[in-house]
This record gives sequence, C-alpha cells and structure tokens, in this order.
Amino acid sequence: MSTEDKARELMVKDRLTEEERHEKMVTRTVETEAAYEQDLEETARELLAQERLEEAHLHSNMLERAAEEIQ
Repeated sequence: MSTEDKARELMVKDRLTEEERHEKMVTRTVETEAAYEQDLEETARELLAQERLEEAHLHSNMLERAAEEIQ
C-alpha cells in the first residue's frame, strides 16, 4: 500500500471518528434537553397542584370567616 493510500485511509478513519463524535454529542444534547423538559414539566405540575391546594385552603378560610361573621 502506498503512502498516499495509507494517508487517505487515515483521513477516512479520522472523518468517521469525527462524525461519530458529532453524532454522540447531538444524541447527548437531545437526551439532556428531553430530561430537562421532563423535569420542567413535572415541576410545573407540582407548582400548579400546590397553587390549587393553597387556593382551596384560602377559599375554605374565607367561607369559615364569612360564616363566623354571620353568626
């Protein structure tokens, strides 16, 4: 095998290695972003549930106070 053939072969291997690295980076980025979005959605659901609970307590307290004032 000539030196030029070896050089071409090495260039092809390097290019494939670089493409594999790039694909892995893209995959990791997508996975990280998906995990972040999932965590964000879960946090949003928890906050909404907490807000609803606080509103229910507030409503209940207001009804109790109104009932006390009437009596």
